[in-house]
Amino acid sequence: SSSSQRVWMDACHGFSGSDFGSRLHHHVLEPPDRAKEGQHTLLVSLGCGPGGWLQMSCFPETPVKLDWVGWCKANPHIVSLGAGAFAGTISETVLFPLDCLKTRLQSRRGFDQSGGFRGVYRGVGTAICAAAPASAIFFSTYETTKRNLTPYDHTHSVLGYCSIGLLSSILGELAAGVYRVPMDLVKQRQQAGHGKSLSEIARGLRSTHSSIFFASYLASFMRDIMHSSLQFPMYEYLKLALARWRRASGRDETDGLPTWQAASCGSVAGVLSAVCTTPLDLLRTRLNLRGSHEDCTMPKGIRPSPPALALLREEVLDVYRSRGVRGFFAGGLCRAAWMGLGGFIFLGSFELAKKHLLGEGATAIVDPALHAAASPTSPPPSPPPPSEAAPALA
Repeated sequence: SSSSQRVWMDACHGFSGSDFGSRLHHHVLEPPDRAKEGQHTLLVSLGCGPGGWLQMSCFPETPVKLDWVGWCKANPHIVSLGAGAFAGTISETVLFPLDCLKTRLQSRRGFDQSGGFRGVYRGVGTAICAAAPASAIFFSTYETTKRNLTPYDHTHSVLGYCSIGLLSSILGELAAGVYRVPMDLVKQRQQAGHGKSLSEIARGLRSTHSSIFFASYLASFMRDIMHSSLQFPMYEYLKLALARWRRASGRDETDGLPTWQAASCGSVAGVLSAVCTTPLDLLRTRLNLRGSHEDCTMPKGIRPSPPALALLREEVLDVYRSRGVRGFFAGGLCRAAWMGLGGFIFLGSFELAKKHLLGEGATAIVDPALHAAASPTSPPPSPPPPSEAAPALA
């Protein structure tokens, strides 16, 4: 029992034919003075045999409330999972037409034969199913890695801050790509009209040469790692520069960034990284759209190598011979617009969701590592001891 409730127990033992022919009357805890009228009484009567019974009454003082914000702060990995899934779902749903047009522009069959401007939301269900888990995995890995590496950065410099963001983004892409790559293959075949139904596309996947899958994995990992290696360090650097400017100008003493400013940093970083990674994205799209009927043997004039590398070389030579260097940037404008708006929506939604889950202010996003880097003279915030961390919910 505790001070927040009154427990009254009366146990009687009157078993016939037993040696325990006595009565026991025991008051465990007297009623507290602050018990209020109108509270409900919980009466439990349990039969204990002939003449035996147990009675208990409880007066709850106040309803127990779950400290959701405190639990989220004690379990930041859950916040990253939820905010990442929310951001991925929002960005994929809003910007899916740009992604569809980009896929059709990069298709070997051409823009018109791949669907043109018709059915630009074809495959959006697959995209959402891929975006939410993949984004949750990425941001959970990214935030966890960044949070664990920050205490080891004793320089508190811009280089150290951005290097942590670089390594965190690479590990995040490696973790998320295991789930994202096969889902993207199905999505792009739906976008390019390689099947009238999902079952028809599934049959085409079963007959696809295994080397195409491995080549697509390789191209996707190279593209995603290069993209994150450019986007997220730039994103962290722009946030850091903007936080320092706000601090120097006296606009903010907490190094907090409004959500729209953090999203703008993500948009600029997304456009620059999208342009640089368009050639790898083109190769990945052409491999994903490569049908099983196409030759997957070793191209002529190329030294023996693993089939996946051979397919990548074949695609590079085919694009260069047919379109030249400009061919590697097909769909680059749609990709830049998609990543620019996506950086604003995706990273903005992530920061917004994380802010509300952590119960922070309506306008400012305060990152302890960002605060330490923006104020080199200030010591880095020490992580709470393990004893203060709340246990994760089951």
